Amino acid sequence: MKFLLMTVVLCVAGYFAWQQFKPKPLPPPPPPPPAILTEPAPLITPEEQTKIIKSANDTNPEVRWQAILFLDKMRVPAFFDVVFERMQKDQDLEVRLKIITLLGQRGSDKRIAEISQHLVAATKDSVPEVRMAALQALDALGDYSVGSVVTDSLKDGDERVRLQALKTLNNLQEKKAAMIEAERKRQEELRLKAEEAAKNK
Repeated sequence: MKFLLMTVVLCVAGYFAWQQFKPKPLPPPPPPPPAILTEPAPLITPEEQTKIIKSANDTNPEVRWQAILFLDKMRVPAFFDVVFERMQKDQDLEVRLKIITLLGQRGSDKRIAEISQHLVAATKDSVPEVRMAALQALDALGDYSVGSVVTDSLKDGDERVRLQALKTLNNLQEKKAAMIEAERKRQEELRLKAEEAAKNK
């Protein structure tokens, strides 16, 4: 009887010991992260974009400028038509200068030639501040093809414009030289890799 009782006690103790030390099951895998959109969903509809385009002609210059910024951020196709017109015709000098600066930041844009063309036209504007801003924007844009046109500004009646024209020419030359040097190094690396590959054949 004692033996039987001892056996039962040992079995129960063994069971609890096994429950305590048995391997724990692996936790379930974490849920996958939420999908990340490669392109943000449009904030407004095409119909609402038309309202923003109209706001670019508002009587308040700050409203016009904010509308232009929004069209730029939304990559609205009509953005360039709006800014090119506002750059020439806006009655507020500050808005015109801001637009010129904004265009100067579009160096990687596929419409860089068209942007350059409008900025070059602005270098002949009747307002010296606009001419200076256009030269600064051409400098920032980095389009070397406008170099010969920029030299026309060396005859400008405003000495500030003439000085900016020289600065722009200097910077464009430096950027062009840096680009040529970078391309030379790239070609040299390709040549060395080709020679190395030929040796290992």
